[in-house]
Amino acid sequence: MDKSSRTPQKSGSGGWLSQAPRGEPYVDRFFTLLFWGYFVATYASYLFGDHRYGVVPVTLAFVALAVAWLVLPWDPRPPRTRLLGAPAAFATVSFLVVHLTGFGLAAGLYSVAVANAVFLFGLRWAVVYAAALVPLVFFDHLWSRPDVGISRALELTAYWVPTLAFVIGMCAMTVEAVRRRENTQTLFRKLEEANAELKRYSGRVKELAISEERNRMAHEIHDSLGHYLAKINVQLEVAAKLGHRDPDRAREAVANAKSAASDALSEVRRAVRALKPLSVQERHGAGSLAALARSFEGTGVAVSFGVEGEERELSPEAHLLLYRALQEGLTNVLKYSGASRVEAQLAFEPSRVRLTVADNGNGTTESDGEKGLGGFGLTSLEERVVERGGSFEAGDGEGGGFMLTAELPA
Repeated sequence: MDKSSRTPQKSGSGGWLSQAPRGEPYVDRFFTLLFWGYFVATYASYLFGDHRYGVVPVTLAFVALAVAWLVLPWDPRPPRTRLLGAPAAFATVSFLVVHLTGFGLAAGLYSVAVANAVFLFGLRWAVVYAAALVPLVFFDHLWSRPDVGISRALELTAYWVPTLAFVIGMCAMTVEAVRRRENTQTLFRKLEEANAELKRYSGRVKELAISEERNRMAHEIHDSLGHYLAKINVQLEVAAKLGHRDPDRAREAVANAKSAASDALSEVRRAVRALKPLSVQERHGAGSLAALARSFEGTGVAVSFGVEGEERELSPEAHLLLYRALQEGLTNVLKYSGASRVEAQLAFEPSRVRLTVADNGNGTTESDGEKGLGGFGLTSLEERVVERGGSFEAGDGEGGGFMLTAELPA
């Protein structure tokens, strides 16, 4: 019996989806039980009732009905000849059985035929199919019982109109429910695929962030520690060459190397302090920025941090950029400004969030380009902020000193 269901197909009913209920075995079982229930009950009623047409022709009609049922498709994708011929054959044989057995229970076979039309052809053509059966019902009343008259035949036929309408409505609701469930399952699969894709992208973003941080560290080491180590190396070479010929100059070179080593140690500590973005993972929002500001205690610069406006959750990207902006601002204060005090403020506005870092130092000078202001760190930071749809400014403050401002969409 071809009752299996497959992929939804568009029927010829203006795009209304008709399909056998894919993966709904209870629907197949229902119509199978319904048909064979009508089949057995009608044949048994005939055997124990009036044999108006004789057992042989009626039995042959029931055999034809069983064959018509077995070849009746419930999927709209078989060959066109079978798609059109099998339902017509089933309806014709059903009419014959109804007529030979005297109508009665056998008339329920029309409901099976109409339900089949819904699954094969869709709602509109199922209505047409049912409308075509109604004249057959009327004709059978007149043929089987000529004494009832046209009025009574019309009345008996009218009883079938709401029945067939109910069958069409229920089957259409079943098909629509199955279609919606399959759409939901499709959406879930797409969501799972999108989630997997997002995870892959997240891994790539993390790798890019790590790569960018390594590049920044490489520039930091090259620009700062590399300078001090080169200085130490030169001074020690001078000391080695002058150790016997000019002990005083050799001791001076060693002292210079020691001083450079001390500066390098301070730079290492500063670099280690700058490598604390793990606090971004341990804390969220303004808390991580406040912790970063506190980590600069003991450097000889008084650092204060405040929050303005109602704090709200930021995206991880925006949060990390603000963290890096504060980190860069505080680092530049220690390296270049000669400031004794720095104030950092995080302001939450309705649609944006702004970080300001201002100190009371020397501000910018002509040599600041060599020192790093406007160099790799700030330039890279500005590019990242602008990519996020924000704005970035770094330069002299109105009251003197140096000021850095990073603003991002909230």
